[in-house]
Amino acid sequence: MPEQHEDRIQYRLITDIEELVQAVHLQKKVWAPDTITSMQQMRAAILHGGAVNGAFSKEELVGFCYGFIGYDGKAPYVGSHMMALDPAYRDRGIGMRLKLEQRLWALEAGYDKIVWTFDPFESRNAYLNLCKLGATVSSYIREFYGYDAAGHPTDRFLVEWALSSARATDAAEGRGAPAGDAAAYPRLLGVEFTDGKVTALGHQSGKDLIGLADGLRLPIPRAAAQLKQAQPDAFKVWQRQLRELATAAFSQGYRVVSCHRAEPEVQDYVLERQA
Repeated sequence: MPEQHEDRIQYRLITDIEELVQAVHLQKKVWAPDTITSMQQMRAAILHGGAVNGAFSKEELVGFCYGFIGYDGKAPYVGSHMMALDPAYRDRGIGMRLKLEQRLWALEAGYDKIVWTFDPFESRNAYLNLCKLGATVSSYIREFYGYDAAGHPTDRFLVEWALSSARATDAAEGRGAPAGDAAAYPRLLGVEFTDGKVTALGHQSGKDLIGLADGLRLPIPRAAAQLKQAQPDAFKVWQRQLRELATAAFSQGYRVVSCHRAEPEVQDYVLERQA
């Protein structure tokens, strides 16, 4: 297990009702009211095999990761539903450590896979999930939570973390997933830089590459939140094109395995065909 970034941060399972109430209060500091997971829901999930992994500064809860048990018709797995981190404690490696603590708990409990969803346009989450934790993506879910307040579909990537895989084991031992050199892989979607702004170009020619190349790149803007606010129409076009291309690639046996940055403004998803 990698060393803690802060000696005073302690990691342990949360089962006490009062501490679960603290987890609810922490969510209210981080997330919108309609995304809050209640104490009762977490308590019930723990009773039926789930867990809440907490990070504490002295006796104060500063972060947690909550998962419940799912079943895909073949085997049970952990559905990691919620993570919250006090803004004052960000960028200290606590989120990474919480995921590794969740992995350790899951393995000890007999589970070999953790899954969760994230917004494909969240580049930092992508880097954590793929490069630092060693997870992969091969499923795209449209409108997972419907539409947001601005009218954008809440599309999500479905992350799969094979806990005993070489990728996950390397991550747990502090090595992370190898980034590799994906510069030679063709981009499915062109990007254009004008006056400090980045926009996506048409993808028709890129779509023809799916199935022909062993590796592909699918770009997203690193400043997606700013693009979404300043140029909502441009963001919608990019989102639609990423949806179509990712869905097509996954149907042809590709999966997202890493991230690659060729320009400061853009981060590429690296897709490789599964053997």
